[in-house]
Amino acid sequence: MVKAMDYEQFKEKVKVRIGLDLSSYKEQQMKRRIHQLMQRHHAEDYPAFLALLDCDRSILAHFTDYLTINTSQFFRDLAVYKALETQVLPELLRKGDLLKIWSAGCSIGAEPYSLAMLLKELDPSGRWRILATDFDANILAKAQEGKYADNILATLPARFRQRYFSEQDGNFYLDSQLKSLVQFRRQNLLTDRFETACDLILCRNVFIYFTVETQEELIQRFSQSLKADGWFVIGCAEMITSPARFGLEKIQPAIYRKMK
Repeated sequence: MVKAMDYEQFKEKVKVRIGLDLSSYKEQQMKRRIHQLMQRHHAEDYPAFLALLDCDRSILAHFTDYLTINTSQFFRDLAVYKALETQVLPELLRKGDLLKIWSAGCSIGAEPYSLAMLLKELDPSGRWRILATDFDANILAKAQEGKYADNILATLPARFRQRYFSEQDGNFYLDSQLKSLVQFRRQNLLTDRFETACDLILCRNVFIYFTVETQEELIQRFSQSLKADGWFVIGCAEMITSPARFGLEKIQPAIYRKMK
């Protein structure tokens, strides 16, 4: 009798197929999402679902998108963007150096493009560079396309909507010049090299899906990627316990600064 495939074996198979280690994610949450998708595609068990992934690339792409949970919005959490606009970015710009900014887990690009809008307004000379990374190649392609539904722009200040978007057939298209200000790159946060000497890193609404051990490992690596006095921004539903352990101090909810 052939032994049924368990979740541990399934995780290993997934890692081989898409390079994502599900062991770093909260198990109950991830299993629930996987089982929902299996039901949607009428797969009775893990082997049947793996067979579907192998024979249909569109299902494999959907599976990757579904696991990496690509939810985003322009200027998501207005209090955070207010702090970026009035405190964090002006202070960094006063230093006069070229700023290196990294949006990790950038999803559909709303976050790095929101930053580009603020920086264009605060420093039109362009003494800054924005790198945006994500694991999901399909979602990076959507980010680079710059095509968005109206709901993604719901919290975008009116002045930016008017300046940077044109509407066509119910969708909103981002200005090509602004798109050119963000560099996108595929990255697996769990395995790939991190950036160095960053002035500002945003990794928002990513930690909530990982185990505590993985969260702490990533926070440590992000802290090491920051310059002294660099800034680290996370999601409003996330919190760093005892940030001093990672060389960080909490400035306000979701915003931390690297200690000298």
